[in-house]
Amino acid sequence: MKLAPHILFDPAESPLSFAARLAKIHIGERLVPFLRDIDIDLGDMAANSEKALARLAEVSGVAIEDLRFNVAVPLGERTYDLRGELVSAEFLASPHTVYCPACLAQDDRIGLRRGRWEWALSVVRTCPQHEIPLVRQAYANWDDKFHELDHRVPERGAGLAALVSKAPHRPVSPLQDYVMRRLDGNAGPEWLDAQTLDQAARGTELLGVLIAFGPAQNLPQLSPDDWDHAGRIGFNFTSRGEEGIREALEVQFSSFDTATGTPGARKIFGCFYNALAGSKSLKEPGDIARILRDVITERIALPAGRKVLGKKLVERRLHTVASLANEQGLNSVTLRSVLVAADVIPENAPSHFPIPVDQGREVAGRVKRTVHVISLPDFMNCARPLVDQLFSDRLLTPIYTGSPGIRGRTIKSVDEKEIAMLVGKLHAKAVLTEAPLAGLVPISKAAEKAKVPAIIVLHLILGGFLDRVFRLDGQEGVGALLVDSDEVRRQKDRVTMGLSSVEAFSPLKIAKEVGWRLVDQYQAITGLTVIEISGPDRSHAIRRFDPDSVARFSATFTTPARLAEQHELQIGEVVKRLKRSGARPVISKAEIGMDLYRVNALKRDLFLRNQGQVASLKCREKIQVRVCASVNAASL
Repeated sequence: MKLAPHILFDPAESPLSFAARLAKIHIGERLVPFLRDIDIDLGDMAANSEKALARLAEVSGVAIEDLRFNVAVPLGERTYDLRGELVSAEFLASPHTVYCPACLAQDDRIGLRRGRWEWALSVVRTCPQHEIPLVRQAYANWDDKFHELDHRVPERGAGLAALVSKAPHRPVSPLQDYVMRRLDGNAGPEWLDAQTLDQAARGTELLGVLIAFGPAQNLPQLSPDDWDHAGRIGFNFTSRGEEGIREALEVQFSSFDTATGTPGARKIFGCFYNALAGSKSLKEPGDIARILRDVITERIALPAGRKVLGKKLVERRLHTVASLANEQGLNSVTLRSVLVAADVIPENAPSHFPIPVDQGREVAGRVKRTVHVISLPDFMNCARPLVDQLFSDRLLTPIYTGSPGIRGRTIKSVDEKEIAMLVGKLHAKAVLTEAPLAGLVPISKAAEKAKVPAIIVLHLILGGFLDRVFRLDGQEGVGALLVDSDEVRRQKDRVTMGLSSVEAFSPLKIAKEVGWRLVDQYQAITGLTVIEISGPDRSHAIRRFDPDSVARFSATFTTPARLAEQHELQIGEVVKRLKRSGARPVISKAEIGMDLYRVNALKRDLFLRNQGQVASLKCREKIQVRVCASVNAASL
C-alpha cells in the first residue's frame, strides 16, 4: 500500500518530521495514530530503526536511501551510522527537541513545519540560515521523543517573532561548519579527518572547555552556549592537529609552573583529563588521548608502572628532586644544590620540576663519587695551587653549590671519575721506574726551575711535548711523576703563547667561571678569542687567550668591580648609580653571574665623586670647544 497523494520528501528534513507531515496531510492527526495505522512500531520509529525506515519508505513512495541519509541509524551499544560516520548517542541532541524559531516562522507562512535533520546533532547549535542560536526543549512527556514541532512548539506568528527578536546574532561555529561539511563528503583539516566524527567533535569541545573554563569546570553545568563557545575555541587548536593541541596543553601546563606541592595530571588538566580517561561517550577517545598522555609523561615525573589514560608507563622518564634523592639514597637538599649548580634545574625550581631520568642519575652519580675540594691535594698527591690551576684551565670540572650570580656560590667537590681519568692520562704518558733517575725532578720542582705554573708542565705532558716522563713505582697521582726540568724549559714557550685564563680574567675583574661562560656562550658579543695549541698528542688541546682580543674586550666592556676600582668607589655605590642612570647590561648577572656593560654606553660623568668634579669636567669641555674654534678661525 502506498499513500496518495504522493508527498515529496524534503532533502533537508528528518524522517520523523516527514512522517509527522504525512500524518497531518493524510489523516489530520498527530504522528502516533498514523504510525499505528501504517503498522510502524512507535519505539522503532523514535529510534529511526532500519525496519521503521523501510516501512515508511514503502508507504510514502520515497527511496529508503533518502530517508536513511538524513538520520543516524542505530547499530547497537549506543552507536549509530550517520552518512557513513560512526557516532555515539551523545553526538545526538536527543531527547531534546531542537528548532530555529525563524525557520518555523518561515514554514508557517508557506506550509507545514519541517524538522531539519541537522537539528538532531548536538554540535549544531546555530541556524546557518538565520545565524541565531537554536532553541532546545527538554523531554517532558513520553511522546516528546517524536519531536512533533506543531505540538512541541505552540508559538505562532508574534510568539515566534518574539523568540527571534530576543535571540543574539552569531555566525556558525567553525566546529559546526566542519562537521556539516564532513557529513556532506568534504575534506577538512588532516588531523581531524583522521579521527572518527565523534572523536573530532568531542575532543575539540573538551579541549575548548579546558582553555575557556579551566580544569575545575563541572561539565554537566555547562549550557549549550558554553559548549558552543568551547567548540569555537577548541577548533583553533585541533584544526592545527597535534602541534595546535600540544600548544594548548603546554599553556595549561605552564599555568602550574609555580604551584606548590606536586600537582598531578588530574589537577592540571582536570575535566579534560577525566573526560578522556573515563568518558562513557568515548570508549576510544582517539588520538587526542595519546597526545595528552605524551605531554603528561614528558612533563610530569611518574614512576614506572603508573597508568596514564589507560596505558602503563613502562619505565620512569622523569624525576623530581625528592624522587631522585630517594632512588639514589642521597640527601635531597645536597642533591638539589648540585642540580642547580649543574644547570639541570633553576634556583627557584618548584618541588615538582621535572628532571630527565638519565640527566638526573648522571648528576646523582657524580654526587656519590665526589671528592671534596679540601681533600683534592691529598687525593691527587699534589699541591693546592695546582688544584686551582686545574680548575682555571678546565682540566677538572668543579661541582658548585649555588648558581651563576648567587652569593656564596663555591666550588665544593669534583667527580672522582673525572679525577681518575685525568690522573690516568698522566700516568699513561709516564714510564714506570723503581728509583729516581738523574736529572729528573717532581712536577712542582720542574715548574719552579722553568719559572712557569705547574699546570704548564701538566700540559706539556698531556700534549706529548716531553720525552722524559717517569712515574715512581708504588706511588700514585701527580706527585709520583718525574720530568726533566731542562726539557720543560726548552718546551715551555710552545705552550705559553698568549695568555692563560688567569692572566686574561684577573685584570678584567672577572671570575674564571664567568670568563669561560663568556667564551662558551657569548663569544659573538665579547670577541674573546681562544688560541688552541696542540702538540704531538693532538687529543689534548691547550686553550690560551689572544692578548689583542682581551685588550679589545677590556676597552669595550666593563663590570661594576672594575668601575669601582677605577673611580675609587664602593661596588654598592657603583651599582646604585648604574641603576639610577638606567644603564642596562649587555649580558646580565642572571645569565653569567655578573653584569657586563658597554663602556661607551655609560655617561661620562656618572662616576664623578661630587658636583664640583662634574662642573670642572664641563668647564674643561667648554674651554676645549673655544680653543678648537680659535684654531679653526686662525687657519682660515
